[in-house]
Amino acid sequence: MARGKRLAGHATSYALTFLLLAFFIGPILWFALLAIRPPETFFTMPPVVFFKPDWDSLHYTFGDPGNNLPQLGNSLIVAIGAVILNLPFSVPAAYALSRFRIRGRKNIMLWYLGLLMAPPVAFLIPYSILASSVGLKGSYFSMILILQTLTIPFSIWLMKSFIDEVPVEIEEAARVDGAKTPAIILKIVLPLVRPGIIVTSMFAFVFAWNNAAFPLVLANRATATLPVGTLQYFGTAGVTWGFIGAAALAAMVPPMIIFLVLDRYVVRGLTFGSVKG
Repeated sequence: MARGKRLAGHATSYALTFLLLAFFIGPILWFALLAIRPPETFFTMPPVVFFKPDWDSLHYTFGDPGNNLPQLGNSLIVAIGAVILNLPFSVPAAYALSRFRIRGRKNIMLWYLGLLMAPPVAFLIPYSILASSVGLKGSYFSMILILQTLTIPFSIWLMKSFIDEVPVEIEEAARVDGAKTPAIILKIVLPLVRPGIIVTSMFAFVFAWNNAAFPLVLANRATATLPVGTLQYFGTAGVTWGFIGAAALAAMVPPMIIFLVLDRYVVRGLTFGSVKG
């Protein structure tokens, strides 16, 4: 009897898990299939589940003429550059907010939170004017720099929570032995919070990778990113769903690869400090 209840409980758990996966992954998978779905099956009712793949959309977007291939490279440059520029500012700031008694620390954290909550559209006009006035509009650096508006506040919030979990006694013991603050940060704190740094970098990469608002006004034809390039398939004559699906499929692949390769760091980072001895 007890064994039957356990089996029923396991079956229910698997069924609920399958339903949740279908709910969250199903639409993404269906949209990705637009890249290889024949055009006549896009909106048929009932939906066509089995079909012969049509590679014309992928060939057009990334082969001939391949307009989205350079944009894919631009997205990688901007996202990686945003992460590289983000860490040297966010990690020291997070350490200072975690360890030092700074007047108005709570207000500073609330200000960072306000930057995250503010819609990116609110910053477009002033950033566009600023980039034009200093001659940076259309450059990779302008997009990498402006994206720090989103990545640095988020990274500081996340990194501060990781640094808070590092026992202060470890740093105090190092100071007793004569270690200075820079050495403590580099040789003690950073190795201990390495999973947190990796997780923060991954989320900062995704933030920069998916952002379309800032590149839309700061990039030119040569530096446009993949999200901006996808918008060209929305026109007055209609929406080319196959090309959108191909571009969206390419946009999903790099973050998926990163999270699959570094999944162990995601688990360690998100559970960091959950068990304290």
